[in-house]
Amino acid sequence: MSVGVYILTGYLGSGKTTLLQKLLAYLRNQGGNVVVMMNEMGEEDIDGEQLQGFGFPVKKMLDGCICCSIRGELTDGLKEIIASIRPDHIIIETTGVADPIDVVDAMTHPELYDKIDLKGIISVVDASRFLDLNSRFQSSSALVKTVRNQVKYADLLILNKIDLVTEDVLNKVKGKLQELNPAAPLYPTIQSDMDLPSLLAVKRVAERTSEERSIDRAVAAPVQKGIGRFSPLDKIKQSLGMKTAQPTLFNSIETFSYHFKAPVDGKKFEDFLWDLPKNVYRAKGYVQFKGREELISFQHTDNQVNLFPFENFGPKMVAVFIGEGLEKDTIIANLEKCYENSN
Repeated sequence: MSVGVYILTGYLGSGKTTLLQKLLAYLRNQGGNVVVMMNEMGEEDIDGEQLQGFGFPVKKMLDGCICCSIRGELTDGLKEIIASIRPDHIIIETTGVADPIDVVDAMTHPELYDKIDLKGIISVVDASRFLDLNSRFQSSSALVKTVRNQVKYADLLILNKIDLVTEDVLNKVKGKLQELNPAAPLYPTIQSDMDLPSLLAVKRVAERTSEERSIDRAVAAPVQKGIGRFSPLDKIKQSLGMKTAQPTLFNSIETFSYHFKAPVDGKKFEDFLWDLPKNVYRAKGYVQFKGREELISFQHTDNQVNLFPFENFGPKMVAVFIGEGLEKDTIIANLEKCYENSN
């Protein structure tokens, strides 16, 4: 019997992990046998710590994107999980810069073809950021292509954070999503709160239009039968760490981590997060504030900062930054000013 696989995609900070937490809580109550595979860019795992306590195995794939640099790890991980655990379902949460088509291609190795039943690609869209991310005037072409593909090839769309936009903006976002993918059901949400049975009942969008097939036959073809979309020469270049003729967003995304030396001033740290430059797409991690006993979990996108207590002291005090053209030394220098006391 094949294992049902759900791919959870969406740009950085859209609400994927929040949705995953709610989905796992639901599945735990249903008594399902589930394995989670999480892909984090960088050497530190942040989001995976949020999933502890649900009682399901979590396999973490770090320091790379499963759509390119660690494809083999995804394939090997799936083989191992299916052989040893035999779960009913596998949920794959991709890094925010993954192209879903490449992810599907990466997980459909010929050895896995008859063992996996791809239930659907669920894409979470941040209503407050989508129009900017989708604009070629404000985003790189690689970023725009990836964000659009996360919508275009989804089987179900979750339009999250609708409480952060006006009705006019919301209608514009809905219109663009329906233009890119008229076949996928669209669920507007706040904090990724939706009807989970509907999510689990997602159906694949079986066919693309004839125009799309003529433009990109490699995408329209049954991807389960493919090993990879890179040419043989590009595969050799990639294995040697060289640039290929088919750049992806991951090739231009940078990430680095910072380990805190001591508790920081809470007010200065919050100001630091708000003042991060626009080319920092995401910052997240765990920190301790002076005068506070509990750990603080923090999440940053270009227009939001969220801080909340995290009672589990298991995670390391670390910050992870994701973006393009990052000035690492400047960011660290500004962060270390947070060790100083506020006046």
